[in-house]
Amino acid sequence: MMKHSIHSAITPSAIFECEFVQAAQLRVAEIRASAAHPVESPTLLELEQALGERVQKCELWAENWRNRLYRIELAKQAVRGTEAMVQHQYNQLERLSKLDIPGMRVPKALAFLGAKRVYVMEFAPGKTIESLLWNRSGQADLLLACELAGKILAQMHILRTEKISPMPVEPLARDLAAAPWRFSSREQKIVELALKTFARAELRIGEIYYDYKPANLLFDNNELFLLDPPDMARQGAHLRDFAAFQSSMRRHLWRLSLRRPLDRRRADIRQGMAAFERGYLANVGTPYPEPGLFAFVVRFFELQRTAVLMTMQKGKINMARRVMPASGAGRVGNSLTNRIALRLLEIEKRWLFRQLAHELPM
Repeated sequence: MMKHSIHSAITPSAIFECEFVQAAQLRVAEIRASAAHPVESPTLLELEQALGERVQKCELWAENWRNRLYRIELAKQAVRGTEAMVQHQYNQLERLSKLDIPGMRVPKALAFLGAKRVYVMEFAPGKTIESLLWNRSGQADLLLACELAGKILAQMHILRTEKISPMPVEPLARDLAAAPWRFSSREQKIVELALKTFARAELRIGEIYYDYKPANLLFDNNELFLLDPPDMARQGAHLRDFAAFQSSMRRHLWRLSLRRPLDRRRADIRQGMAAFERGYLANVGTPYPEPGLFAFVVRFFELQRTAVLMTMQKGKINMARRVMPASGAGRVGNSLTNRIALRLLEIEKRWLFRQLAHELPM
């Protein structure tokens, strides 16, 4: 199985520490500019030449507005973005496997087709943590998988820590100011108080995974396979990875609460979030920032991640307004679904501000 990018873009920018909202704005602009130049699907001959093996069959398995996923005889996996981004993802598979973290598996990279922005990797067994969330009989595996995800992330952060550094307050403030929203006077005050509090926080800084979330983690036989590796090098506070996992879990919790408010799986998701945090803190060594600020800093990074998602979602909506082909690479998702998703992110932003106001250290 494999996946390849429908859209192209320019070579990815250099590593950033704080400018994640601004990076998302750049990504939207790149995708918009490239939408008129879709790539062709890979041929069997191209796959055979890249793999050095006979390929009996290649069929489209699934697709969305940025990617196509194919099922072939030998392998599986995904790609998005430009040739440079695909190459980075392909290289990351080998780099991640060399970390040698107990319980962590990385599918083996098999082939790279630069001109088609495709890479192929071995099939990874198991179920994603996201699918376990919605499985009524998956509670035991969910808790094991979440705790293991926390342990693996902690070990990854220890190995990738380059420095212990004060929170980069001013760049973080500039990045939030670039978000596609308007602060109320109350929200602006909360941000200012939070940034003053952060001035004394020290963080682990180094390379981050960026999209460490339940949908990208496959659990099988007490091991986790990491899917969808980073498509560019990003450096920043490691707690962004922690915040990415927890915020994604919380969105699933809210979704389930809206659909089935009495469903017992809501408690399972909360326990999974607690297991993830427990696994992380028990294995990361000295916690940074200090325990009194840990939850508060994570919450602030969740706010920044929400800003990034809103930036991407607004970009999709704006692209959908343009005249594009009815099929193929021009599609950018269902317009109503995109608008609902944006509305839910706005609700999440307000909730995060309420939590920040409540949790502000005195």
